Amino acid sequence: MGATKYVSAFEAMLLSLTACFTAPTRETFTALATGWTLCLGRPTVTRIVRSAGSRARKHLSSYHRFFRTARWSPDDLFLAFVTRILVPLVAPAGKIVLAGDDTTCSKFGRRVAFAGYFRDAVLSTPTRKVVRWAHTWVIVTMQVRVPFWPLRTVSFPVMARLYRKEADCNARHTFRTRGELLVEMIRKLAERLPGREFELVADGAYPSRELVKTLPRDVELVSRIRSDAALYALPPRRRKGRRGRPREKGERLPRLGEIAARARRWEKRVAVMYGKRRVRLLHSFTALWWGVAKARRIQVVIVRDPSRKQKDDYLFTTDLSMKPARVAELYAMRWGIEEAIREAKQSFGFADVQGWTKRSVERQAPFALLMLSLVKAWYVRHAAPAERPGAMPSAAAMLTRLRTAYWRRRIMKLSAPRREVRQFLEAIESLLWAAA
Repeated sequence: MGATKYVSAFEAMLLSLTACFTAPTRETFTALATGWTLCLGRPTVTRIVRSAGSRARKHLSSYHRFFRTARWSPDDLFLAFVTRILVPLVAPAGKIVLAGDDTTCSKFGRRVAFAGYFRDAVLSTPTRKVVRWAHTWVIVTMQVRVPFWPLRTVSFPVMARLYRKEADCNARHTFRTRGELLVEMIRKLAERLPGREFELVADGAYPSRELVKTLPRDVELVSRIRSDAALYALPPRRRKGRRGRPREKGERLPRLGEIAARARRWEKRVAVMYGKRRVRLLHSFTALWWGVAKARRIQVVIVRDPSRKQKDDYLFTTDLSMKPARVAELYAMRWGIEEAIREAKQSFGFADVQGWTKRSVERQAPFALLMLSLVKAWYVRHAAPAERPGAMPSAAAMLTRLRTAYWRRRIMKLSAPRREVRQFLEAIESLLWAAA
């Protein structure tokens, strides 16, 4: 597929999302999206507009107003991307796997809206807490395995919410925890895709009574469980003729470490985890985690490395019919969201956006996440089938491939000798790969 077809395919994706905007802002959106993919430095609006070249025909202030005052919603844009592009491309049938997590993006300046002191999970250690002036974002991604790389997980950001401290909330925007923000986004996705079933994967910080209780019916949760979690056996059957209120839970179970040490029945299975097929021993049982799920039964899965080089992992799911190997694979797929967050920060300017007003803050960072998802979707749909790469490329490599196609199309229009154009293209490609 030539450069012109690559660029046309990406621009067709952008056009499919323009219904989310009013007529005056549609052209602004396509120009900013084009400039965002071509911008090599920090994604300031001025630099993005200059990168867009002839696509940006309006005054610079129009592009600033796009984030500050224009009538459009990041949620509507993400939902349009999911329903019109992503689901038909990678998940036309079957259960949809979602992952949820949060991350901090460092900021500078006291006037940046909603910024505050937050713990940096990357730099902090169990004995040392690192606090930064930053924004905290709760992100939902769709986790997908595509035929080209069956052992790898491709993670597409599909929605994001800014976490606000109580001091930044009011009657219009009430305070919500990270878990409540996650449920809010999951509900929106489930409402937009009626009839579909979902599997939500989150790390061990998210399971709570509010999360399990408020998740939609068609969403099952997979997460890590604390090794010292207060688990209970199922309530015994009520004897005939016995008076009084029936028991809601059985006896308190030992800690998971003790259960793992005493377990004798282990199921040996091969699971796709972290890009490889790995042999794991699995021990599962049904219990009640009263502090989190109340009377709702959960399936606990203990994952053991036969070589004992890694510590036992303790997982759980609200889906009692799920195979233990599937639970282990799903939790391993969660790592894709960590990779997506890193890619968004390193290659798409997610942590470097310069907006400081309230609406700009709420829109620019999600826009960067959307661009990451669009580039990945474009690569999976158009570039990967044509080029058949043996290993899954990084998001930076996918972005460089799209940038190269844009530059090839631009330079081919020049009336210069073919040899000079080829040499110029080689220099441009070297520059783009160095920037990646």
